[in-house]
Amino acid sequence: MRVKPFPLFLAVAIVLGLGSAYAYFQATAPHRYEASRQVLRRRSELRAGLEVRYDVGPIAEEAWRLADIDGVSHADYRILGRSGTQITIGERPRATLAQDANVAFLFQQLVLDGVWDLTSKPPRGDLRTHYAVDVAQVDGAAHGSRRVAFTDPRYWATTGGHQYHITLSRDKPVPNLLQLSSTTLVEPRYEKVIADFRAFGAPGFRAKIEAARKRIADRA
Repeated sequence: MRVKPFPLFLAVAIVLGLGSAYAYFQATAPHRYEASRQVLRRRSELRAGLEVRYDVGPIAEEAWRLADIDGVSHADYRILGRSGTQITIGERPRATLAQDANVAFLFQQLVLDGVWDLTSKPPRGDLRTHYAVDVAQVDGAAHGSRRVAFTDPRYWATTGGHQYHITLSRDKPVPNLLQLSSTTLVEPRYEKVIADFRAFGAPGFRAKIEAARKRIADRA
C-alpha cells in the first residue's frame, strides 16, 4: 500500500500557524502575568460592626469591631459597665485560611442572612436596648457600606410593622381610612444578624466575652 506524501502547502501552513501562535503567546504573556499580579495585589477589605446600648442594667454598652484586611482577620470586643468599668478583648490577627472562626466566614454569613437588605427602623417593641449594625466591603475598585439602627430585633422577627394599601378610585376619591387593608411586615433578618455577631469567634474568644459580661454584672 502506497502512502500519499503530505501536501507541502499544508505543512507550511501548519508551521506558520504554530509560529504565529507562539509569537502571540510570547507577546501577550507579560500582559497576562501583570494582570494576574494585579488580581493578587487587589485590595480586599471586609468590615462588620455591632453596637448595643442598654438603657437599664449593669451593662451600658457593648461593641464588636471585626475586619478582614487582605486575608488577615482582626476582632475586637468592648464592654462598658454603667459604673464606668470598661473591658476590651482583642484577638490576635490571623490568616483567613486558618481552620477556625474568622471574619471572612462571618461576613459571608451576614450576607446570606440579609445584612445588605436591612434598613433603619423606628423604635418598636422593647425600647430599652438599641442596636446599630454597620458593614463595609472593598474589592479592588468596588466598594460599598451600610449602617442601620433599630430596637428589639425579636419584635421585627415575630410581630413586625404594618404596610397599608390605599386604593383611590374615580367614584370614591377619598378612601375610607377605617377600612384599609394592611400587610404585616415580619423581618427575621434583624434577629439573624444579631445572632451572627453574638455567635462569632473561637470558643476562647466567646468565653472571654462571657467572663467580661459576668465581671461587669458582678460589679453592679
